[in-house]
Amino acid sequence: MKSRLFCLYCAAILLLCFISSDLLFAAEWHIKPTTEVLLRRGQGTDFKIDGVLSDGTKVTLLEVDGDWAKIQLANGREGWTLRRYLTDEIPLKDQVIALEESKAELQEELAGINVHLSELIEVNSQTEQDLAGCTVERDTIRNDFQHLQQDTADVVQTKELLVATEKKLSELSNRLTGMELENEEMKKNSSLRWFLTGAGVLLAGLFLGLIVGKRSKKRYGSLS
Repeated sequence: MKSRLFCLYCAAILLLCFISSDLLFAAEWHIKPTTEVLLRRGQGTDFKIDGVLSDGTKVTLLEVDGDWAKIQLANGREGWTLRRYLTDEIPLKDQVIALEESKAELQEELAGINVHLSELIEVNSQTEQDLAGCTVERDTIRNDFQHLQQDTADVVQTKELLVATEKKLSELSNRLTGMELENEEMKKNSSLRWFLTGAGVLLAGLFLGLIVGKRSKKRYGSLS
């Protein structure tokens, strides 16, 4: 059981080393800033110089052996150089170029943002104007509605007053008709009374005339 665990532990360490080695060699390396970096055909100062590398040169790390590292240039040439001249940090000049490119991109984005902001400000201004117009229209409609409610109340009140007035007018009309009939009846009765009074006066006069006439005849007869 212990031997099996030991084998698994060793296998894990080897796998980790293999992965770390792959990551190490797959990483992008550069030549450190220095006075002069020589590319040789082998590991040691006794090997022939195959080129001079300037600082910031991009290389691919192929192999590491002690203080020496085997590298490959961008053009495919291979050689050995001292490992201390390699770094995985981006050269300062490349950083400056990257920062300038980022700055240009940011400036372009900022210009686009400013344009978009101007458009939003214009849209917001138009929206505020529309909102103000809607508010005025709302207030106008509200006032019209209140006036309509008042007018409706006035119409209802006027209608009720009209109904009451019509009722009173009908009552007055009926009373007037009754009074006219009474007046007509009174006129008829008054005419009859005057007629009877005149007839009575006439009869009384005739009666008195007859009496007076008889007395006069008697007087004339006695005198004779």
